[in-house]
Amino acid sequence: MHYIFNLLILSSTIYFRLKKSELFPLCCVVQSYAWGKVGLDSEVARLVLGGDPQALIEEARPYAEVHGYGKYSDPLKFFTLCYIACLGSKVKDTFHGQLPFLFKVLSVNTALSIQAHPNRELAARLHAQFPEHYPDNNHKPEMAIALTRFEGLCGFRPMDEILGFLKNVPEFRALVGNEAAEELQSADGDPCRTSLALKKCFTRMMNCEKKLFVDQLNMLVKRISEEGERKPCRTSTPSAG
Repeated sequence: MHYIFNLLILSSTIYFRLKKSELFPLCCVVQSYAWGKVGLDSEVARLVLGGDPQALIEEARPYAEVHGYGKYSDPLKFFTLCYIACLGSKVKDTFHGQLPFLFKVLSVNTALSIQAHPNRELAARLHAQFPEHYPDNNHKPEMAIALTRFEGLCGFRPMDEILGFLKNVPEFRALVGNEAAEELQSADGDPCRTSLALKKCFTRMMNCEKKLFVDQLNMLVKRISEEGERKPCRTSTPSAG
């Protein structure tokens, strides 16, 4: 279900002729993806109420993101298509009458799925061939601004930690495979060899069969549980009264 709220944007165009700066309300689409924060814990939900005090916020529903420009149904895109002069001649000519960015506000509760963004040429080709799966013909470089305290992961762990896991976590090594693991271990810190070997390890792990992944995960859980049971429990000595 989509919820809408009013967002004010600054425009210097009224109809097709520049007249004066005014604020225009936008009804923006809210997406309820599973990774979003729920209810009023979500900044997106609070933005909904800020624009529409009568909006019904469901306590158990995730409010993940809101965007004002994306699909042709989104209000800002509709506005710029109708009043293209508001883009200005430079943007209009360079980007063929389209606003060259997608504005979003996200409220994140859990990790988002891993995405691989294509380059500009591949994005256009995928969009032409499979528009239902690739609705955007842009390569989507991203810039994020944290509005509240936020912690995220970017890139890979330090190499010594990855090598330690390959040595000490047999289930992880089984997913990567001995060949790729040995290439990474023998890279000896050489940047080029390390980069290629890391790419190979990552590709092998991400492309492994689901059954292998599930089997190794179950083995890991079982092993850790058994190791925990074998560890002696600490006992406290009563203090003298």
